[in-house]
Amino acid sequence: MIQQAALYLATDDDVRAACLRVAGRPVAFRAIVAAVRAGARRVAVPVALRTPDLEAALATSPTARATLVWLDGEAALAPEPTLLLPAAALAPAPGLAGLLRQPPGRVLAESQPGDAPVLTVDPALLAVLRAPLIAGTPLGDLLGRELGTRRLASISSRWFVRVVAECDAIEAERRLWGDLGSPIDSRLDTAVHRRLSKGVTRVAIALGVGPNPITLASGVVGLAAVGFVAHGAVASLLIGLILYLAAVVLDHADGEVARLTLTESALGEWLDIAVDTVVHTALMLALGIAAHRVAGIGPGIGVVAAVGVVASAIVGKRWPPAPATARERGLLDPLTSRDGFYAMLVIFIASRLLVPTWLPALMVIIAVGTHGYWLVRVALLVRPARADERRS
Repeated sequence: MIQQAALYLATDDDVRAACLRVAGRPVAFRAIVAAVRAGARRVAVPVALRTPDLEAALATSPTARATLVWLDGEAALAPEPTLLLPAAALAPAPGLAGLLRQPPGRVLAESQPGDAPVLTVDPALLAVLRAPLIAGTPLGDLLGRELGTRRLASISSRWFVRVVAECDAIEAERRLWGDLGSPIDSRLDTAVHRRLSKGVTRVAIALGVGPNPITLASGVVGLAAVGFVAHGAVASLLIGLILYLAAVVLDHADGEVARLTLTESALGEWLDIAVDTVVHTALMLALGIAAHRVAGIGPGIGVVAAVGVVASAIVGKRWPPAPATARERGLLDPLTSRDGFYAMLVIFIASRLLVPTWLPALMVIIAVGTHGYWLVRVALLVRPARADERRS
């Protein structure tokens, strides 16, 4: 695994181009973020890029600051396999990760045709490039000559954008926003939540708001939704549904801000899980209270449902690895998405409006459903253990 990366200038214009903004931060900062996300433990950056704008961006990200080393002397660049990244270009982190996992001598296929390739070099080639890298002089011509004598294996990525002008920065930002989704996003997430959350994320980055305040705001809005749901009136339930949507949008935005600004943290992860669990647990209690007010059933069913939410959160955090097969993943995805909570709210509202007498039976179904994830997850964990016992 290659652990060192270095930004380089391909042409004299790259110092200016690297200062152009993509999603509220300089291109050079975005290149550093991509390298860190790909797995680089050390990112060397030419001193020529040490602008107040880049310094300000680095100040918001402890991870980026801890990883960065300024190329201000021989000791700044270790003689080891290195990923070379043009300072005025962007590529997705997964593509760079593919380069870091391979032996040196690979190039990102999409970057090959231009004057600023993304490639990995061995210590011998790094020694040839060391002096101009440290001096911050353009490497485009030298790299072209050196690569002309070498045969590099190419690794493909989804995209690569060489930033020369403002229009390129706009295209790079479009690509970056397109990569903000999560592998577990549902169709509802893609069609609704991500469309709305990106606007929130843009404003948050522009104002310098970090992910944790957004997570807390999501919790406050979510608990406001719970309060309206507990009232039980149709109008209150509809307001609760709208507020719940707003809370989910904020919950998506906090992750987007964290990824774009490289400000993820263990505290942020735990805070996100805690807020989600509190809101959804309270939501189950609120549905139980609403059903009690409307249909006179005991609120204990809401408590049973709330216990299922807490159990699922504990199991999901304690045993996070995904199931081994796509079939099992397909079984769990609906149980881990917010689509189920939307369905509960919508069906509850419809029942409250049309057939209030169905609410007791509906709450029983909801209570059983909230226990579905942790029960299936535990079953999937126990099955391989029993299989191992039988083999032994």
